[in-house]
Amino acid sequence: MNTISTELLSGIAYAYNAHLGWEDLRERFDKVNLMRIFQLHRAITNLSQGIDSVSVYFTKLKSLWNEYDALVPAPNSKEYVEHLQQQRLLQFLSGLNDSYDQARRNILLKSEDPTIN
Repeated sequence: MNTISTELLSGIAYAYNAHLGWEDLRERFDKVNLMRIFQLHRAITNLSQGIDSVSVYFTKLKSLWNEYDALVPAPNSKEYVEHLQQQRLLQFLSGLNDSYDQARRNILLKSEDPTIN
């Protein structure tokens, strides 16, 4: 009871047990902002290197991915994680300027799967 603000306390003071009180608070306040997820998805999709250096472009993209991952947790299967990493590599390579076409081809033709880093 000491960790809850007084404004919220009256709404859970008569909960049968602490778990139900916390569940009530989670249901009311643990909402994912669908508009922010949409904005992140759009920003990730539309981001390209442009006049940025490769490292600045990658840092911007990685920052967007990190925020997206915090809002939308992914399943933990190994296959899904590998697929997500591959999709992000392709996304990064797609946004590079055409001057990196040869490097992009070399990366895509590698026999082992390269990591995004």
